[in-house]
Amino acid sequence: MVDPQKLLRNAGVTREVLEEARRIRPEPGAIDHLRRVHGQISRELEDALPPELYDELKSLTPDIKDGTLEELALAHAEILGWLEGLFQGTQLAIQLQAAQQAAQEMEARVRRGLPQPAERDQPDNRYL
Repeated sequence: MVDPQKLLRNAGVTREVLEEARRIRPEPGAIDHLRRVHGQISRELEDALPPELYDELKSLTPDIKDGTLEELALAHAEILGWLEGLFQGTQLAIQLQAAQQAAQEMEARVRRGLPQPAERDQPDNRYL
């Protein structure tokens, strides 16, 4: 099961790491630290995602062990882009599901002969 809160936190960390990687000078200590952070982000995502989604992410992003600062920044950008696509796809799926549910409810109301929501909100102009 997808943990949306954990994914959002990972996306935030990834975005910040990417921004910082773009600002810093490529010193060996900083690059080693970015490698460790990249590994931690990957482990967190593996825990937060279903196996098929994590496999998709792994197939699209390189495994950086001895990468340069630029390669690490690119890997973080790839992760961030993939996560943003996942969020957008999830939002679209939720919207489509809500629209389908609303259509099904309307069909059920029509079958039962109940007034539609728009009809119910209109004043009754009939005389008693």
